Amino acid sequence: MDKPCTEHKPRDGHDEDELLKRLAYNEKMAELGRLSAGIIHEINTPLSVIAAASQMVLCEPDLPESVVEMVERIHQEVQRLSQLTRGILSFSREEGGAEGESDVNMTLREVLAFLKYEIQKRSVRVSEVLDPHLPLVNASQNLLKQIFLNLMVNALQAMDAGGCISIDSSLGADMMIRVRIRDTGTGISPNALEKIFTPYYTTKEPGVGTGLGLYVTRNNVERLHGSMQVESTVGEGTCFTLFFPSL
Repeated sequence: MDKPCTEHKPRDGHDEDELLKRLAYNEKMAELGRLSAGIIHEINTPLSVIAAASQMVLCEPDLPESVVEMVERIHQEVQRLSQLTRGILSFSREEGGAEGESDVNMTLREVLAFLKYEIQKRSVRVSEVLDPHLPLVNASQNLLKQIFLNLMVNALQAMDAGGCISIDSSLGADMMIRVRIRDTGTGISPNALEKIFTPYYTTKEPGVGTGLGLYVTRNNVERLHGSMQVESTVGEGTCFTLFFPSL
């Protein structure tokens, strides 16, 4: 009796190409990660010098108000860059540092106070609706600050003079703390919305964004066992919704 014939399916060349592209991409990202870590170490030293120098200048008596405002802006931007670089390094090393007990509302207000000059300069209105009865979250305050700071800076940069940032917090029936940060900026196109968490992808002008802020932010939220959603309409604005488990 003849043996049944088994059909041999040739390997799909398209599948092979896609696999090779994916492997090449992963290798490229790993190499970029190693390169970024080295660059960040080199950047942190001058950032520390600039931060210390700006603080010393602010201690000088009888400075003109315009000089104080400019030096404060320099100090704020240095701190923001330092927080970003620390976040990238801690995530790439999978270090600890996420543990702690933090008040979400207090952290949101501290970030808003930190950005007060930028908010006033851009004539942006801020609307707050914060639930005063929120429980604490299991997260370090520094990590929460980095998450909120990056999203608020993005919101400010998405708006021209004027506009509004709305921030609200609440507690769901599942005991998850919800934080929404909404802007009335230019919005994000559906095509770009699918890519905004991809490393090094940015819709900002050259020299304005690195394409790492949202990537690091989402990973930091996930380190806290939380999640993040985004909705956006071109010409109307963008809303990021964060969920954190409460204590």
